[in-house]
Amino acid sequence: MKSIKLLTAAIGFALALNSGLASAQVKDEHRLESKHGGVVVESNHIEYELVVKPENVQLHAFDHGKVMDLSKAKAKVVFLVAGQKMERTLAGQGALLSGEGVDLKGAAYTAVATVELANKKKATVRFKAN
Repeated sequence: MKSIKLLTAAIGFALALNSGLASAQVKDEHRLESKHGGVVVESNHIEYELVVKPENVQLHAFDHGKVMDLSKAKAKVVFLVAGQKMERTLAGQGALLSGEGVDLKGAAYTAVATVELANKKKATVRFKAN
């Protein structure tokens, strides 16, 4: 009788520990939602949104949901589309970085942006659109 109680207590303790570890492994997940119709990616707790249009390319940045001042920032974006490589330089315009447009004709693309913020901190962000 004593051994059954001891076994039950040991199993209960093991289950309690296991559920505690499982809940500790849950990541801080949140949804990345597009605010301007582009592709959104998070890097170093900053959300970057790349908006590609034939007339211009825009890069928006949000730090914990707040719009970042990008007036003194700059970026270089390399587009890989159907085996072709296109490069655009973006300059700060207040709350966004903007540059010459890219006509993708509805094609899927991969873009790699190297962003240099005002504090000279650099971030490399990869975007993939289907």
